[in-house]
Amino acid sequence: MTVLITTANKPPDGVPFLQMSDPVMRTIAAKAALYFWVSQGIEQIVLADATGTDLLTGQEAAELDNSQTRVEQINYKQSSEDIINKGKGYCEGKLLEYAIDNSDLLAREECFFKCTGKLYVRNFPAIAGAIKTNNIASLFWRYMGDGSFMHPWADCRFYYTSKTFARNHLLPAYYKADDAADVVCEQHIHEELERNMNVGRSPRPLITGYAGATGEPYFDSSLGSLDYNFPCWVTQR
Repeated sequence: MTVLITTANKPPDGVPFLQMSDPVMRTIAAKAALYFWVSQGIEQIVLADATGTDLLTGQEAAELDNSQTRVEQINYKQSSEDIINKGKGYCEGKLLEYAIDNSDLLAREECFFKCTGKLYVRNFPAIAGAIKTNNIASLFWRYMGDGSFMHPWADCRFYYTSKTFARNHLLPAYYKADDAADVVCEQHIHEELERNMNVGRSPRPLITGYAGATGEPYFDSSLGSLDYNFPCWVTQR
């Protein structure tokens, strides 16, 4: 299976709702998460960056060539005006589109996982195994923030999608996001999932890492029975 990891290693000044703006700290957090992904034996990872940089140096990439994981690095430089005026959600969509159109690894895949940089999923092998066993084409989870309130949003940090669903539904939803107007991509993607996928229950991805918006670690505690029975949207092949 292939994991697409999206990063913005060197964001421009003035991005709204971005507390972790220091390129050094963003790079450290993203590399820490990446090495955890590799340690889990992921088959293929695509590192896609929107700020014209590669996460790994040439020496680091060569070291990973000796692991069981194939890593591809691609990047382009997004418009600073778009990042500042439209915000992170809109630009995440543009980066997703760029990755689908330009990654050699994704070109060979019908479906892929997407994970925001600076994060990893502790129970990824179990989730990947369930997807294979149940012949799943796309799988998304509800967003629950700090664990105290379930927003009417989709969790856009980590999901599994077909490229067809991404092009037809995810990208248009991302492009409706506008941070300046307090319009978040999670809300529009939630609406697309409600219209086009089946509601279900699934083990919850146990996400660990840092939020760029706050600079703080994400909520990372147990939700009890919800850890094994969490609201989701799903389609099968």
